[in-house]
Amino acid sequence: MNEQTAPSVPEETVPFQQWPKVELHRHLEGSVRFETAWQWARKNPALAHLEQEKLRRLIEFDGVRDFAHFLGRFRVLRQLYTAPDAVRQVAREAVEDAALENIRYLELRFSPDHFASHAGFDMEDVASWILEAARAAAHDHGVEVRFLLTIARNYDFQTASRILSIALRFRDLGIVGLDLAGNELMYPAEPFVELFVRAREEGLGITVHAGEAGTAAHVWEAIDRLGAHRIGHGIRSADDPKLLEELRRRNISLEVCLTSNVQTGVVPSLAEHPLPRLLEARVPVVLCSDDPRVSRITLTDEWYNALQLGLSVEALTHLTMQAVEHTFLPADEKRGLRQRLAAEIASLIPGRPS
Repeated sequence: MNEQTAPSVPEETVPFQQWPKVELHRHLEGSVRFETAWQWARKNPALAHLEQEKLRRLIEFDGVRDFAHFLGRFRVLRQLYTAPDAVRQVAREAVEDAALENIRYLELRFSPDHFASHAGFDMEDVASWILEAARAAAHDHGVEVRFLLTIARNYDFQTASRILSIALRFRDLGIVGLDLAGNELMYPAEPFVELFVRAREEGLGITVHAGEAGTAAHVWEAIDRLGAHRIGHGIRSADDPKLLEELRRRNISLEVCLTSNVQTGVVPSLAEHPLPRLLEARVPVVLCSDDPRVSRITLTDEWYNALQLGLSVEALTHLTMQAVEHTFLPADEKRGLRQRLAAEIASLIPGRPS
């Protein structure tokens, strides 16, 4: 597809809800419908006393724009999983929600420990429940889904090593990558270098949350020490011209999540988001939703937010096709996905070359 020759489309007429999309940075932990959270909270004595609005304030964005406060939502969310059916339901519904906004390809990331720890489930069992439920929902709703397993920076090495082992064991069920997440201000990445080097050698895709609340130095560490193919957020890269050049040279994409960056307080407002600067520097970027149910947004909403930052429909279409190139799919599967998306986009914009 040639962005330069694409016809002009009035932004206000574009039904982005129906537009085909690719999502590469979505946490299952942050994709829990409030109604489902309420259902399972009532079955946990530690949460059952909460009124609905109190629970909502504890697990959804409550107006406080602070990075550590935002991450605190997940300490409450992990208490929901008192039965295997809760884990399966959340996985199934996350894929259903993706289908509702026409996400054609989804890389859904999760930490088995998040879903296992409260009830003492085995992490391998949890991974199998999630993979089974999500794959079944993907089949039913026509969404292509792959999975990334997440290691949090505060995990001990034994837990992190076990998660990598699970990722390698379940590769035939769609696990394609490994993710490092959590508070980069408090926990260094260095203890996990060995695991991520091994994961890359084994052929897994590597993505690392870095340069979100931290600095460009964390992004350098992610690409030089952990071998990241993609960077979760990475917006502080805009502060370092040499880093921008290196990301462009190595074709390492940034998984940019506009609303999340505002809600965590790492950017003051949407208008001040560095996305336009990143694009001007020709760094590969993919638009993502991060934790859609915590943030109370969708990937579709992020497309409209990008319009507010000056991106055109053509630019958004280009980012969608660029996202295909940065999936953790094999080359032949990328080719097929690219062709399907190009054909669908061409049907939405008459005259667009495919």
